[in-house]
Amino acid sequence: MEKRGEIFNQLAIIADLLENINLESESKSVVFILSNDDFEKLFKKIIKKAKTQSDMNETTFSLKIGDIDFIFNKSNV
Repeated sequence: MEKRGEIFNQLAIIADLLENINLESESKSVVFILSNDDFEKLFKKIIKKAKTQSDMNETTFSLKIGDIDFIFNKSNV
């Protein structure tokens, strides 16, 4: 399947679907395990979009959209 669309729009759609899921939960999180290159590219894109300065943890960072926590981890492989 071809990967298309802007990452922030895709994450917003996922967040919207999960917020409206028919379950009661304390929290909702999605974890992505990314290659080193994708991890660094996404982090830079998020910093640029958010117009903020932030330090990247060597292996993880998170993004909250609505009530959903998106957690991005760097692959160990």
